[in-house]
Amino acid sequence: MYLRIVDRPYALNDSLEVVEATSKGSKQIIVERYVCLFDDDFNIIPEVWEFLHNRLWYKALAFNSVVSKGTDLKLFYEFLYQNRYSYDSLFPKEINTFIAWLRSDNQSSRSAKTINRILSTLKDFYTYHEAIHTINNPFLHASETIQTKKSYANRIKPFTPTVRYKIKEFDRGIRILSKEQIQIILDACTLQRDRLLFEVLLFTGMRIGEALSLSVHSVGISDLYSEVQDLTMLPNQDDSTIGNRTRQQKSGIRDLFIPTALMEKLNDYYEHTWLGIYTKKQMDHDFFFISEFHNNIGEPLSYQAVWERCRVIGKKTGIYFTPHDFRHTYATMLARNKMSIDKLRKLLGHRYMASTDIYIQIASKEELVHDLAGFYESYGI
Repeated sequence: MYLRIVDRPYALNDSLEVVEATSKGSKQIIVERYVCLFDDDFNIIPEVWEFLHNRLWYKALAFNSVVSKGTDLKLFYEFLYQNRYSYDSLFPKEINTFIAWLRSDNQSSRSAKTINRILSTLKDFYTYHEAIHTINNPFLHASETIQTKKSYANRIKPFTPTVRYKIKEFDRGIRILSKEQIQIILDACTLQRDRLLFEVLLFTGMRIGEALSLSVHSVGISDLYSEVQDLTMLPNQDDSTIGNRTRQQKSGIRDLFIPTALMEKLNDYYEHTWLGIYTKKQMDHDFFFISEFHNNIGEPLSYQAVWERCRVIGKKTGIYFTPHDFRHTYATMLARNKMSIDKLRKLLGHRYMASTDIYIQIASKEELVHDLAGFYESYGI
C-alpha cells in the first residue's frame, strides 16, 4: 500500500510535465491537493479515493484530518489484503479481527486512543459508503430497546443502530507545567522565535496548529492603554495557498486575548527579524512563525520542527514537554482562578462542555487535596 499526499496544487503543461502556474489564458492543467491510496500494483483504490475526496472538498475537513484518515485506511487495507477480505462484505467478526491485528505483536505499539481513532475513521468510511452505495456497514448492529409500561409512546421502540467497537482508554493524566519549569524552558530557548511561540501558547491557550497559522496581520497594538490586546485569528480562506498545507484552525475563528507586553515582543520580532527574512527570501505567504535555518529559511514553521525543538530543549533541561502542555497549563491556571466553565470553554474553543470540565475537575481536586492536607496536619498526621 502506498499513500500519496499532495499538499499543494501544481500545474501540468501539454506534455504533462510539472511546471509553475502562469497567468490566465495559458494551456495548463491545475492539479489540486489530494490524498490518494494506491495498492501494491500502484492502482488507485477507488472507494478510498472517493471518500477522502468527499471529506476534503465537500465536507471541508482540515487537510491534516484527511491525511490522518488516509493513514488509517492504509492500515485497514493492508489488513484486508493480507487476509484476502473485500471491504464491502465485512461483518462484525472481521472488524474484531482487525482490532486484534492492530494490537498484535508484529504491529507497532499503539495506544487505545490511537486504535479508537482508527475505528472512528472506519466508521466514517462505512457510514459514507452505506449512504451512497448501500453497502453493508459492519459497524452497526440492531439492539432492541427494553419495553416499559410507562406510556404507549415508550412501550415499543424500533431497533436502534449503535456503535459496537471501542477500546477502553486509560487516562494518562494531563501534564501541568509549574512556573519554575516554564521559566527553565524559556531560558533554554536559543532562538527568540521559539521563546515567543511557547509564550503565545502559554498566554493565549492556542493549539499548536492555530499558533502556526497565525498571520503577521494579526500582530499589532490596538489599545495602547490596555494590558490585554485582542488577538484576531484570520480565517484560512484559501487552503491551497503554498505553505498552508499543514495549518489548521480546529475550532474555527474565536476570540483570543494576549498580554500587551507579549504583543510588543511579537511586534519587535516582526520588525527586526521577520521583515528582513521576508525581503531577502521574497516569501509568498504571511505566516508569522517561520523557519530561520538556511536550508528552508522563510518557509512556514512545521509541526515537526516544533516537536524537534521541544525534544532538544527537554533533553537539555530534563523537563520533557509537548506544545499542548502549555495549553493544559493555561486552562488549569484559569480554572484555579475560578473562571466560569462557560468563559473557559469559549477561550479554549471547545465544542463540548465536557472537554472543558476536565480542567475544572483538576482545579477542584487540587483544592480538595489542599484542604485535606490542612485537616491531617491539624491532627499531627
